[in-house]
Amino acid sequence: MSPNEQILLVALLAFVGGVALGQLWARLAGGKQQARKGVGESLAYILGLDLLASRQIDRAISELARAARSDTEAIEIYLILGNLFREKGQLERAIQIHQSILHRPGLTTQEKAHALLCLGVDFKRAGFRDRAADTLQEVLRLDPKNSYALLHLLRTHEEEQNWEQALAVLQKLDATTDEPNTTLAAFLHDRAGEAAVARGEEKRAARSFETAIQYDRTLAPPYLHLGDLLERRGALSEAVAQWETLVHERPEHAYLTFERLRRIYPMIGEEQKLDRLYQEAIATDRKDWRAHLALSRRRSHEGKREEAFRLLEEAVANNPHAIDVHLEFWNLLLANGASPDRVRRYMDRVRDAVFFLDPHVCVTCHYRANGILWRCPHCQEWNTFVEERLASRRPLTG
Repeated sequence: MSPNEQILLVALLAFVGGVALGQLWARLAGGKQQARKGVGESLAYILGLDLLASRQIDRAISELARAARSDTEAIEIYLILGNLFREKGQLERAIQIHQSILHRPGLTTQEKAHALLCLGVDFKRAGFRDRAADTLQEVLRLDPKNSYALLHLLRTHEEEQNWEQALAVLQKLDATTDEPNTTLAAFLHDRAGEAAVARGEEKRAARSFETAIQYDRTLAPPYLHLGDLLERRGALSEAVAQWETLVHERPEHAYLTFERLRRIYPMIGEEQKLDRLYQEAIATDRKDWRAHLALSRRRSHEGKREEAFRLLEEAVANNPHAIDVHLEFWNLLLANGASPDRVRRYMDRVRDAVFFLDPHVCVTCHYRANGILWRCPHCQEWNTFVEERLASRRPLTG
């Protein structure tokens, strides 16, 4: 079971456990639910929950189905069963079970809200986003502060790329918590800005990017996109200012500005800043292979071949799986008629290197990608990618 599935399972346990405890409390208190007897006393039900807690899903389903047959009025058992079938990918069966609950007479508002929430998640997982959104909206009509429904509705709007609607839902979700998610708000405003650019609404896009920066000054995308927009308008100095701010705020993401600044600095008479840009990145992180590569290219262009080779050798040692480094090294070797000793030094550095693709990994679900992604396509979380760096199997000598 993947880490993401484990997280879902924990959430499922917490949710259905709350429902079951609520039902049990109602019976013990002698309320209206007293007619529904036997759930808390059912050995199959208790065993099913125990198997669920130990992640034995198939056996849990078998025991809970037995408990349901012995007490057909126990709504909480059917909620659990439907959720388990959803997690197993049996979406049609999950939908049928949760819809059947809604057809029962005499449901309380809470029971109806629980069943609708489960059904909305079923629809969302099945890809029926419109039906999911409508169902989750119905949950919120019954329970406006239902954080689970708000979260799933938010994710549904994200998947549909309805960024303005996602922001409206996030505002409601933040109102139910003590800590507003400013980072998510920043990402959503940034995506809304990109959508506005695509529609040709540049002023609205600029406002969205600026709002994103106000929410979280440490995120890279709003600076990049606002700078791109300013460049498109011909405001080159203002564009550079945005990218330079990113370098200051998040030095580890400075490489995202390298190509942009390499292109624009000469146009505004500030080409000399490139050396400082690359050197400061290396001073901040001696293993920044992209800064080594960029500075090597600059030194090669200036005819400083030995320094270019030295920088590339350091880049290879820092990140032997980066194909761009090797391509640049081969080009430099070919262009300069490299000596056999130079070629041997290069081969010694890479012979025992560990090569692998997709070095960026999501820290939440471990999904891998070739480049940095701001939103994981697997677990849908934002800002979770980091770059893994592997060294050689043996130390590389100078």
